[in-house]
Amino acid sequence: MVHTHAGSRTRRRRARLSPLTVIGELLLLGGLGVLGYIVWQPWHTGVTVTMKQTELSAEESAVWDQAAPAAAPWDGTVPVTAQPAEPDVFAVLHVPAFGTTYANRVAEGVGWETVLNLDEKGVGHYPTTQLPGEFGNFALAGHRSGPLINAFREVMNLRVGDPLFVETADGWYTYRFRDIEYVLPDETDVLNPFPRLDGTPGEDRILTLTTCHPKWAGSAERAIAYSVYEDFQPRSAGPPAELLELNPTMGATQASRGDSE
Repeated sequence: MVHTHAGSRTRRRRARLSPLTVIGELLLLGGLGVLGYIVWQPWHTGVTVTMKQTELSAEESAVWDQAAPAAAPWDGTVPVTAQPAEPDVFAVLHVPAFGTTYANRVAEGVGWETVLNLDEKGVGHYPTTQLPGEFGNFALAGHRSGPLINAFREVMNLRVGDPLFVETADGWYTYRFRDIEYVLPDETDVLNPFPRLDGTPGEDRILTLTTCHPKWAGSAERAIAYSVYEDFQPRSAGPPAELLELNPTMGATQASRGDSE
């Protein structure tokens, strides 16, 4: 009888992977990674970032409320927002047409790495344009198909007459959507003190939103949404009734804030 020992057993040699097998596996892993990103990215920008912006905007509003002077009769003068430094946050944009609770902080400047790509900012003010309260063009930029934040993704939801609210430490500026157009990236006259809209320079206040077009398909064009100023409500008077009606959660936040004071 022949005795064999475990150590002397012949071990099967592992088959060598062919280059095609390696390439196939790498392609499979790459495909899974791309699929994962496609699933994650809309969820991140549409849910996580939206919730974060809502919370940060509420915190910003609370800070402004606490810093606001004691209530005093408003003399009817529309205040002009003080010039902010780049890339500081100085306003919150509320657009119910983008979503009932839509609120997004607005920072000075349109740098990708300092404003537009940051999920705690995402909307930037063109420094060469006017500020809230000034006559002329208050122009903002935001991604529509950005990798981390798509602040103006639903710009096509706007309909003539829809309200847009710009909240600052002074109060709320109400604008009404008027028109949208598509331009080439080099058509920068949309940022002029008075852009392509009927009105009187030096007498009208315009809010302009600029973003890439088409949605999810690159940036060959720009979508330009124009709104016209309608009203101002001082901070001491609280948010506009229309905003509270369109966004009931904001009214609940204001009520709970008042109860805690």
